[in-house]
Amino acid sequence: MSTEPRFVNVPVLVIKSLEIDEPDWCIDPHTSAQFRPDITHNGPEVSAHIETRRGPEPFLTAWISHAPFSELAPEPLPVLAVDAGGDILNFDPDSVRDFTATVRAHLDVLDQLATELERVRGGGR
Repeated sequence: MSTEPRFVNVPVLVIKSLEIDEPDWCIDPHTSAQFRPDITHNGPEVSAHIETRRGPEPFLTAWISHAPFSELAPEPLPVLAVDAGGDILNFDPDSVRDFTATVRAHLDVLDQLATELERVRGGGR
């Protein structure tokens, strides 16, 4: 065994504040970020609500989001995040418009089904 001193570099977590640019739309208190890639700016959520047996339930909740330092899913620009049944979908402006067109088309189908339901409930076949 050598009597010479040995040195090794050990990565350690240093806790200190990091000053970042804060968008005026961000309402996130940033209390859960431990590392720079964890920082996400989130705007206020908006939701549609439907009445259920448990009371009003939100659906299609959406908010502006930006994770400027993300390494796994880089976001160079803010996105619109939409909760679609538990999956968070991120959209740029054009894909938001495509998404809303799809939803509108489905709402038209639901209106057609309502008309068919009226016919069926009225004794039609």
